[in-house]
Amino acid sequence: MLPDNFDFAQLPEGMDTASLREIGILASTIETIDYAMVSWLKESIKPFANTNEGHIDVPVLWQTPERSYQIKNDLGLRDDGGALKLPLLSIERTGMTKDPNKKGGFQAQVYSKNRDGRPGRWVIAKRIVADKTRNFARVEGQRRNLTGKAQPYYPRINKKIVIQSLSIPIPVYVNVNYKIVLKTEYQQQMNELVTPFVTRTGQINSFVLKRNGHLYEAFIEQEFTHSNNIANLEEESRQYNTDINIRVLGYLIGEGDDDDRPIVRIDENTVEYAFPSESVLPAGLPNLFGETS
Repeated sequence: MLPDNFDFAQLPEGMDTASLREIGILASTIETIDYAMVSWLKESIKPFANTNEGHIDVPVLWQTPERSYQIKNDLGLRDDGGALKLPLLSIERTGMTKDPNKKGGFQAQVYSKNRDGRPGRWVIAKRIVADKTRNFARVEGQRRNLTGKAQPYYPRINKKIVIQSLSIPIPVYVNVNYKIVLKTEYQQQMNELVTPFVTRTGQINSFVLKRNGHLYEAFIEQEFTHSNNIANLEEESRQYNTDINIRVLGYLIGEGDDDDRPIVRIDENTVEYAFPSESVLPAGLPNLFGETS
């Protein structure tokens, strides 16, 4: 699903966003992968639990924010004593690895044609420029018949075809690790929260994240770690904690806001080279300087 506003896509000036909607290529950044992960939790998993207040949607927090900010921003997350209301789900990005052995679908390095050591570009779409190709075909299709009269649009094969190419920087694959922490007060609530993570992907542990036309493959780790305090006889409140680790094979396109090269570039091929020729005056006629050759 593509957004309505493409201002952040770093498009070339004058490029029609309608063509971008058809191709679905926007900048892929670390924030794009984070957003895809959180969106999957909120829109696909939709964590819920049964409480004394009924069937509720469990809040999803990104890297549990600072307490002072959280109290001011969302009063419903804490009780009168300032403690977090359970059940609760939080997600944190714990690490990122650029592993050459796990490099996704783009298997080879492509260098820039400028020979500056930087990565090159990948052509993702091509189309024929109809008006320019038609002009070359019209010129090549003119000939003179036996009477010496010019005959336009003579049928012949036109080999001068102008092709427009749309290219982006080659994708750089990274493995992004996320840690999802489930916190509840009751075993039944924990069972309700954990079950979708186990069964949503079926007999495999992989699924696909989507954001702005990009697809990222994610893998749920096999072990669901429990760290409960129900065996303690202390006075602290009882909690059930479960950690779920997810590895996302994502890719980055471009170098971010500081990139001096465009994300999307449009190029046209060269179909003809024209070399101007100099004219020589016949012998005996004066030249530009009034001299006679």
